[in-house]
Amino acid sequence: MTEFCSNCGTLLRSEGKGKYCPRCRKEDSGKTAFSRMEGDGSLSTDDDYFPFENIRKGQKEFKKDAEAVFDEKRTLIAHAPTGIGKTAAVLPAAVKAKKEGQKIFFLTSKQSQHHIAVETIKKMPSSVNATDVISKKHMCPREESRLPYPVFEEFCSEKGQTECNLFNKKMSQVVEKLRERTKHVSEIIDICRSSNVCPHKAALVAGKDSELIVCDYNYIFSDIQERIFDLLEIELEDVLLIVDEAHNLPSRIRGNLEEKLSIPLLEDAFTILQGYSSSIGSFMSRLSSELRGGIDEERRIEKTFLDEKIDRALKGGLSQFSSLEDLMGDLEVVAREILEQDASATAPMHVYSFLDKWKIEGKEVFRSVKTDPPTVEVGLLDPAKYSEEVFRKIDSAVLMSGTLHPGKMYSDILGIEDSKAKIETYGSPFPDENRKIVSLEHLTTAYKERDLNMYQAYANSIADVANKTPGNVAVFFPSYALMNHVTDRLKMVHMEKDMMIEEREHSKKEKKELVDQLKRNDNNVLLGVQGGSLSEGIDYRDNILSSVIIAGIPFPPPSLRLEALEEYYKEKFGKEKGYNYSRIYPAMNRVLQAAGRPIRSKTDRALIVLMDKRFNYDRYKKRLPDDFEYSPESDLTEVCRNFFDR
Repeated sequence: MTEFCSNCGTLLRSEGKGKYCPRCRKEDSGKTAFSRMEGDGSLSTDDDYFPFENIRKGQKEFKKDAEAVFDEKRTLIAHAPTGIGKTAAVLPAAVKAKKEGQKIFFLTSKQSQHHIAVETIKKMPSSVNATDVISKKHMCPREESRLPYPVFEEFCSEKGQTECNLFNKKMSQVVEKLRERTKHVSEIIDICRSSNVCPHKAALVAGKDSELIVCDYNYIFSDIQERIFDLLEIELEDVLLIVDEAHNLPSRIRGNLEEKLSIPLLEDAFTILQGYSSSIGSFMSRLSSELRGGIDEERRIEKTFLDEKIDRALKGGLSQFSSLEDLMGDLEVVAREILEQDASATAPMHVYSFLDKWKIEGKEVFRSVKTDPPTVEVGLLDPAKYSEEVFRKIDSAVLMSGTLHPGKMYSDILGIEDSKAKIETYGSPFPDENRKIVSLEHLTTAYKERDLNMYQAYANSIADVANKTPGNVAVFFPSYALMNHVTDRLKMVHMEKDMMIEEREHSKKEKKELVDQLKRNDNNVLLGVQGGSLSEGIDYRDNILSSVIIAGIPFPPPSLRLEALEEYYKEKFGKEKGYNYSRIYPAMNRVLQAAGRPIRSKTDRALIVLMDKRFNYDRYKKRLPDDFEYSPESDLTEVCRNFFDR
């Protein structure tokens, strides 16, 4: 049984044969422990599809709004904090609204949220069936799944039903088994492996009869959508869409069009292509020479900059290619053939991928060159180039996140029509007294004020909070460079906790080890960066963080892309929105993500310290949600004492 401290409500931890409260620092029998649901304003519900006996007040409001947009064929943009029960509310609303021939897509990029969605669906009536699916490469049990993605894709798409032994007469039997009830993707893979059947194909075939598909963003917002929809025999107009953690959607869409072409890459491709295709190799060499003489400074460029160099490279020597399209047809075939023989020989395929993205037209596309080494970059400024059509065609949608603020910004940049957008903000279900937010007035990470004295002042203030916090502390900085400067000063001050430092090179496993250390004991200070996985992608459950320090505002650093994005948005949305959408709100959302890490249940308590005087400026403060209330303080020791001793 889960037990909580009878004094403060914190989750008890085991120690020897007994249990103790990490906040009160004393043993507790847990005999007076209370339920997590006690006092949360739960209401009874008669909705047969709702997976629990009771529904929380805020959850009921969210569910009602979701039902309305599905009925009205609109899009709900929901800023809904952790704990409201978004998944359990929105899935029944979608199922009730779904009509014959329609399909519900629940999009999420996190495996943990896949699990939560499927578990929620399993608690709904047995008539509700879902298919959980990830990429076919990660579902494939064959050795070929270890090949680079382009080679695996070639193997699977062209040889799949003729040479792959996972496409056999047992497929129909397995599909029937998958249709029996909702299963996690791991269960689907195990069932298919035991019958020697392709898990991805079996899941999607079974998905033709499922009401819900739980999958990644790219199943709707990338070029694989057409193939998936052909297999499922549906159109965009048949889709009821749910996007989880929707604040990530714009960046995920932009990421699909980011590629680089450098002289070293072209030289590697030339070397690898020797013995395979001298004509393509010669093109790589000539294009490398063209770039070497044409990139002398970092600047933005037009599409014609590289088009002209490609044209000259095609016409030079004894080229057999009449056009870029002609060359790319051969390059794709040769690049895949090379990868089948040597998985590390990726350069030709990288060049192909870049040229494929470079062809895309439109002012929404960003292009630039950099020196050392000479490099051409292409990227996407406006995610609406791909999302606008989706939201125009689909039946209805719910976009939800704890940091979907402001909702109007997301409707604008994703291309959702004002007439179809319903923007709502929901309050936190957790007691206000469990979270205290304060700001400081004498510190800042503004570039012009960064020096050794400021780094030392940050170190002193961080140590003050750490030494007076009964539990773990996390400190999130705008950048690794700033974190390292302050860390150097922290080593010179008295701090009673152990420092744990996130490194830029840390793997996913190494970051998990840092979190595991927080779970093992509560005498740590975790130092990380805002916008990283430790400040956004991890839920610090069971109150393993007692204080979180936001050490500065993470404004994006100056860059050609940021300059281009601001100009583009100013032209599209006006001067004020252009500045806020490109600079201010992205920074504030990173702050909200980091500040939201420690409060994951009604029994969690945490102090949030905003260590930058700019948080007190109206132009930044008013860009944060209304319920993110804080006031300036000068004595952090007193703040900690008053919060943790009550």
